[in-house]
Amino acid sequence: MICERCGTHSENGARICPRCGAPLRAYSGTGGVSDIRQGRSHEPPPVYGVDSARAGRGDRYAQDAGRPENRRLVDVPQEGTEERRVRRHDPPQRSVSRRGVNRALLITILAGLLLVSAAALFVLGIKLPQGHLILLRYAAGDAEKQEQIISMIGKKEAAAALWQIGQDQIDQGYVTRSIETFSQAYALNPEIDGLYDRLLSLADAYEAVGRLDDAEALYRQLFTDVDPANPLAYRYTIDIMLDQGRLFEATDLMQLAYDKTGELSFKSQREQRVPLSPTSNPDAGRYMLERTVSLSSPQDYDVYYLLDDPDRELPEEGTLFTEPIQLTEGTHEIRAVCVSSDLISDEVSLKYTIWYPTPVAPKSRLLTGEYDKPKRVYLYMESEDITGATKGQEYVIYYTIDGTAPNSDSPIYTDEGFMLRAGKIKVRAVAVNQYGKVSNEYVGDYKINVAFKNYFRDTDDQFRGFTVGQTTYEEFKKLYGGGTSSETVSADTLSGSALKVNYEWGEAYFTDVGRVLYSLNTNYASMYAPRGTAVGMKQAEVTAAFRDMGQVANAKGDRSIYYDSATGYGKYWKQEDNRGRLEYVYWRTDKATTTLTYQLKNDTVTRIDMTVSGLLLE
Repeated sequence: MICERCGTHSENGARICPRCGAPLRAYSGTGGVSDIRQGRSHEPPPVYGVDSARAGRGDRYAQDAGRPENRRLVDVPQEGTEERRVRRHDPPQRSVSRRGVNRALLITILAGLLLVSAAALFVLGIKLPQGHLILLRYAAGDAEKQEQIISMIGKKEAAAALWQIGQDQIDQGYVTRSIETFSQAYALNPEIDGLYDRLLSLADAYEAVGRLDDAEALYRQLFTDVDPANPLAYRYTIDIMLDQGRLFEATDLMQLAYDKTGELSFKSQREQRVPLSPTSNPDAGRYMLERTVSLSSPQDYDVYYLLDDPDRELPEEGTLFTEPIQLTEGTHEIRAVCVSSDLISDEVSLKYTIWYPTPVAPKSRLLTGEYDKPKRVYLYMESEDITGATKGQEYVIYYTIDGTAPNSDSPIYTDEGFMLRAGKIKVRAVAVNQYGKVSNEYVGDYKINVAFKNYFRDTDDQFRGFTVGQTTYEEFKKLYGGGTSSETVSADTLSGSALKVNYEWGEAYFTDVGRVLYSLNTNYASMYAPRGTAVGMKQAEVTAAFRDMGQVANAKGDRSIYYDSATGYGKYWKQEDNRGRLEYVYWRTDKATTTLTYQLKNDTVTRIDMTVSGLLLE
């Protein structure tokens, strides 16, 4: 018989192939290796011992094995036996006998399994929170082991486990030990989730063992740095302060807690302990005219205050209120507190604005415009009710006609009025009431078509025979000699030094550069000053030689003669001992200033001085 699997010839009647061990069957005349060789069949022979549904490399090998010319190895899996490698001409396989179990191998396998299990448990202990707890509890009391475990599981994981262990210790009554555990956990991870509640537990432990300073410091850290809006730390700190009798600090913290958390319980708690704030009469606000303010305590405590002092502290630097506070015009702030033997009230700030009525501007009865002759002007105040003003309002009117702005140094208007003499005149006036309030300004422009004198100008107005600012020393000596003496002096009106020449009638000053006369004073009656004025003349004669607006003297006796913003001014100052000074100033186009001064005694000129200051010389 021929084996359909490997093609080996066997004796007739054999049931198993002596080469491959496949079962044999009687030849039917079709199929098998013989049919393949004779070309009668294209179907491969069946392969025994191989699952027909199995795909891949095994199928291909098994199918090829049925061909006689195939010499490749064939994998033949058999149920219940190990796979064998079969070669076509190998002798028949011998049966294998079963041997006993290898105990050493079994023990080795079991030991390996135990080691793997132990390693797995250790890995799980490192990775899982429950394992962290087990490991750290195991290492409790052994700093070196703890350090090793923390380095393996990580600081954050160790901190979480230690917080849990510390809480368990509190539950078991080991408070002191829990403090050490909590502190260690906090040091490992100061930013752990739920830090507020964790630190509360530590602070509770501090309180339980009587370490109140540590507990208070931790509570302050909680409401200062961790969560200012959480009320718990405030409340526990306030309890500590009240137990210790620290009322001032406790009430201050109650206010802070209310401000930060909005909890009304803190406000109510504080109001039950601190004095009420001071009250005032009258209330703060805006008032016309002066006021006096009284302060009082609703509970008859002492009241301390500060007036217009925002920087000093109450009550330490305040004034004990004993009499009403006088307020004058302006804006004022009164800060005040009530003080009991133990506590200080909330500070009250009272703001007052005191004002005085302001008068309206004066008016003129003479219409503005041009006139062909001098005119007298009368000013008046319209009757006007001012809200809050007292009856019998008094006014003083200050006015000018010299061109300057009116002020308290200006002439005071009287019912006689005043004259407008000649030229263009600007009348300006203000009213001042008894409270010193100044009205708006009245301005009236008038033109009196009458001839008038010009303002003083040094280009036209000079001494007879010489010119200040131009005449040289040599030219001056021809008129008045070399003087009694001379000396070099510092020049206040010039940069550098000057030559001072003394004469019996006065002094003459010459510039160091060019020796030009720049200043002179004289009491020589035969030396004629500008416009023929001279020593010995009356004040009225001098003023008549120049432009005079006709403005009268003020209350001090001073009189403004004229003022022109482009040219200069003329003015008289009254001095003591019947003396006075009449001064004319001209602002030159070269930026220098010429001043002509008449010294008077008993209204008579005693000396004349003319000086050019700021003179630029080459």
